[in-house]
Amino acid sequence: MQEMWKQWLVEALLKTTIRYPSQRQFSPNLNRFYINHATSVFPLHHKNLTTEKKTLAHLPIEIITPSTQKNESVIFYLHGGGFHLGSLKSHRAWLYRLAETTKTQIINVDYPLAPESPFPHSSQAIYNAYLALISSGIQAENIILAGDDSGANLALTLALRLIRQKDTVLPRAVMLFSPFLDLTLTSRSIRSNRKHDALTSIQFLQKGIGYYTANTNFEADDPRISPLYGDLTGLPPLLIQVGSKSVLLDDATRLKEMAEAVDVVVDYQLYTGMWHNFFMFNEWFDEGKQALLNSKEFIDSL
Repeated sequence: MQEMWKQWLVEALLKTTIRYPSQRQFSPNLNRFYINHATSVFPLHHKNLTTEKKTLAHLPIEIITPSTQKNESVIFYLHGGGFHLGSLKSHRAWLYRLAETTKTQIINVDYPLAPESPFPHSSQAIYNAYLALISSGIQAENIILAGDDSGANLALTLALRLIRQKDTVLPRAVMLFSPFLDLTLTSRSIRSNRKHDALTSIQFLQKGIGYYTANTNFEADDPRISPLYGDLTGLPPLLIQVGSKSVLLDDATRLKEMAEAVDVVVDYQLYTGMWHNFFMFNEWFDEGKQALLNSKEFIDSL
């Protein structure tokens, strides 16, 4: 009963402080300021971590290294935020916990955001950073592409670009958390979960799409911006985590079905009763803690 009330209170708070404001027409800069401060409520666990700020292909990055690191893998992480929000700071607490739990080094990438840098600028900058990481001596077989929300879109888009070009070694795996993959917004859960998702809204997604695709001639179903319409053949092992209340639930489910149809190894994990990006609330909910442990199991299985 206590857990039920705690979840109800948190969802009500998120709907009031995050989802409702996301439906309003505030400027990207104001929203970024707000989100960076709102995410400060997440506690930072860094006793067993070291952090280092560097640049990679001119992009600011934060290298998060657990003192208990037990593998050679590197998670190349792209934060979410509807293509126009998010930063190193907004996702720092989540990535500290992910690094600590999986005992894996994480490179948190601060890529350029829309509307200042719409497609293809951000996508190209991320591609250049990936090539620079390999040039630095990191073996592609040790790189795990990862991201949440729009960052998951950019991670999968990068993987599909590498497959198409056939001139760069693919990463070892791809990890997608609450992925935003279809910019046509035709997934059924966009409507069916619109009242249940505590964190995001259709209006927020539409606003992000408008910023990201501004001044381009690309249709919303172009695989370069909606990777759900791409050919997934040859994709490395894939982890997908999503909450059952997420408006993007069907983006994740459709990706699972499409990947399995072309024999991609898929670990699809559905968390009942959870909203979009629920894993960032791992301090307070068992489902978030389990998502972390399941991420560790996926990496260990590689």
